[in-house]
Amino acid sequence: MTLNAFRFSTGVVAASFGLVAMVLPAVAEPSQHDTSITHGATPSGLRLRTSQFFADSAIKLSYDLITRVPEITEPTVVTTVPSPITPIEPADSDSASGSGTSETTSSDVEEPGRTAIAVPGVKEPALILRVAIHRPVAELPLTNIIDGDPGNVIDVISGPLNRFAVRDAATKEITVNVDVPLQQRLSYRAHLDDVLEYVDTGITPVSVSVIRGTAVIAHAVTVIDVGWQQANPSPLSVAMITHISGRSQLIIPGDNSLPASDGSRAAREFELLVDLLKRSQIPISIAISPEVAESLTNEMLPTAVAAQDVDRLISAVRGEVFSLPYRSIDPFAAGTTGLNDRFISELNAGDAVMKAAFPSLTPVRSVWLADDTVTSTAITTEGVNLLKSQGVEQLIMTDDSYAEGALHGGLDDTQPGLFAVESTSLPIVITGAVGEITRNPNISIEDQAVLSVARIMQHRRKQPKLARSVVFSAPDLTIPDADTVQAIERLLSGDPTVKFTRVSDLPDQITANPAIVTPSVPQIDLAQRQLTADALQALINDTGSMLDEEHEFVTKWNAIINDLFDQRGNGEYVVDIIDVVTNETSAVRQWVSVPMSGTVNLTGRDTPLPLVIKNTGAEPLQVLIRLNSPRLVVPDEPLAMTLPPGMSSVQVPVEARSNGSFDVEVEVLSPAGTPIVNNITIVAKAMTLSGFGRLIGFGLILALISWWVSHIRRHRQRKITVAPLETQLPSSEDL
Repeated sequence: MTLNAFRFSTGVVAASFGLVAMVLPAVAEPSQHDTSITHGATPSGLRLRTSQFFADSAIKLSYDLITRVPEITEPTVVTTVPSPITPIEPADSDSASGSGTSETTSSDVEEPGRTAIAVPGVKEPALILRVAIHRPVAELPLTNIIDGDPGNVIDVISGPLNRFAVRDAATKEITVNVDVPLQQRLSYRAHLDDVLEYVDTGITPVSVSVIRGTAVIAHAVTVIDVGWQQANPSPLSVAMITHISGRSQLIIPGDNSLPASDGSRAAREFELLVDLLKRSQIPISIAISPEVAESLTNEMLPTAVAAQDVDRLISAVRGEVFSLPYRSIDPFAAGTTGLNDRFISELNAGDAVMKAAFPSLTPVRSVWLADDTVTSTAITTEGVNLLKSQGVEQLIMTDDSYAEGALHGGLDDTQPGLFAVESTSLPIVITGAVGEITRNPNISIEDQAVLSVARIMQHRRKQPKLARSVVFSAPDLTIPDADTVQAIERLLSGDPTVKFTRVSDLPDQITANPAIVTPSVPQIDLAQRQLTADALQALINDTGSMLDEEHEFVTKWNAIINDLFDQRGNGEYVVDIIDVVTNETSAVRQWVSVPMSGTVNLTGRDTPLPLVIKNTGAEPLQVLIRLNSPRLVVPDEPLAMTLPPGMSSVQVPVEARSNGSFDVEVEVLSPAGTPIVNNITIVAKAMTLSGFGRLIGFGLILALISWWVSHIRRHRQRKITVAPLETQLPSSEDL
């Protein structure tokens, strides 16, 4: 009985130690069981918090354990008590044969007692952390690796979870810190139990698993770069670019205010920009629309962000702002149409606004962002020459936009492209692909940062001696996610060959991508818009001559004309501009009228012709008055005068050629000589003498005077002759 009890006890102990052996650290030579223990395991339960991406002597990873576990400490010894076992004595030969001379009663034989055999102390299955290093990645997509396909295992280290994990007393959150030694060996046969060993350097998957017994309760895969420092690589320049636009579309001519949707969007982007600038030290290059910068300066945006804060923060990270036209005029379309001066004037106006908004920053003209959200991606030869005349030394395009203009089988956006048509050429910095920062809510920020850096390193490892550049940007050139940027920046900082710089300071590199050799067709026909502008400008100039040159009406109309060339205005907007200018200028001209009726009497040869002209507007108007009639002598030049609001009486100097009634045509002209009021006819009646009548009348008067003189002389001679003879008084007949 004693022997049987011992054998049972030994069997239980062996089974217990066999269970423990399943969770002890893996042997140096990884078995098929080691390789397959995480095969097909879905990454879950572990969220990567931090990673030391570049590894030479150790793998350092930190995870949040989000799988619920009761304890992470080493479990206590548990004594198990099995059910009582009754040993069975072997029967002797007599009993077995059934022979015997005497019969034994129950009172004669002592009934054997039930003996409880205590099992030696064993440990329940502990939580084990398993860290495995895999073969370096060749061409397998990195997303496949992160999704749970790390490839063949090279070496494994495992141990109780409590060696790696701590639970926060306040939050109860569990953090798993992986810090295991790493070294290179000459063969794939591992020989050190407490060191992870690798053979080949490269982008290397690492899988981390939390195991209870044989069940994987948490699993995650990441990648690190092993042995990069051994390659003695050329430097990597890293820059970052973004864009904050103004109005997304022009809707109402003359209304330059930001719509509520664009104002809210711009305000939010400025807030995200401030957050990014506070958390990242990567110099950022920003294309800020001058009109939205002006709104920020004037505190017209619904945000607490101030222009001086943005100015200070950009300067603090050695950032820059790009030079942009005040109106969004496409330089490639402007150059094709010969509107160089118009583009340059808008560029100068944009610089003036930016300097006022951000006084410590000087707008940079050496870089032009060729994107449809800014101006255009349709690159033309004439546009490139126009930009080069303004100091542009390189363009920036997204990889998708560049791909549309260049035949390629895949772009390397760590290398520049080129626009080369005939004798015109300009380097192009390509952003996107490995440089695109997109927030993915399905994976941790650190995982996303690791993927971004790993994609960059895949390019660098192909040709370590080739200098490269990466420009980070978000989709549609919006503000990159600050958390992701911060994580990427920290990972890249582990490589001393990485240099953070501004886009304008990126080093010159040899073009490695297919060049754009065919110019594009401009997206907007500015030639047609120029014809429209010329016609409207003539109308504005003519009507403006009636007003003061600085009058607000004239300023508004000229501004609307300039908006014709803004690419954000579609065909409907152009039609609206035509309607606004023609209607408003016509309204000003219609203020003038000649409300006269009846007959105007001219009582003398030089009697001026009286006119009444009415100005129904609220502004004084400069006009010219001209009369036409074959029976009037009128001034050679029209009469210039100012019409105040209300009724005005005008005396036009004229000279009647004859008596009688006749028609007089009245015209009111603008100072530029265009009719404002015409087809007005009044009746004039001349009641003065003609020239011949005056001559006859004057002759009769002379004849009468001569008769009276002769009559007086004859009378005096008669008195002298008669006087001596007669002394009588003259009679009445003599008088």
